[in-house]
Amino acid sequence: MRDITATSIRRFLLDKYREPMEALGLTSADLPDNFDLLLSGIIDSFGILEMIGALEEEFGIELDLATLDAEQITVLGPLCQYVAENAKAPAK
Repeated sequence: MRDITATSIRRFLLDKYREPMEALGLTSADLPDNFDLLLSGIIDSFGILEMIGALEEEFGIELDLATLDAEQITVLGPLCQYVAENAKAPAK
């Protein structure tokens, strides 16, 4: 399992969505913690589920998103912090 920190999660997400960000003229260095992946058009509503699945697969974790504010699930900083603090190893 990879090191699960807000920084490593942010790095993974920025790398995963590098092409759509560049298409919008954005660079990862310019993105603040309050950058919203959904509102900016980087992902769509289906992309939220894909993003969560990719995080779970990449980091070998399961996420219970019930406690995360639905409005924060696509905001870079809060999402990364939430995943780092609430990641659980999958049940075997």
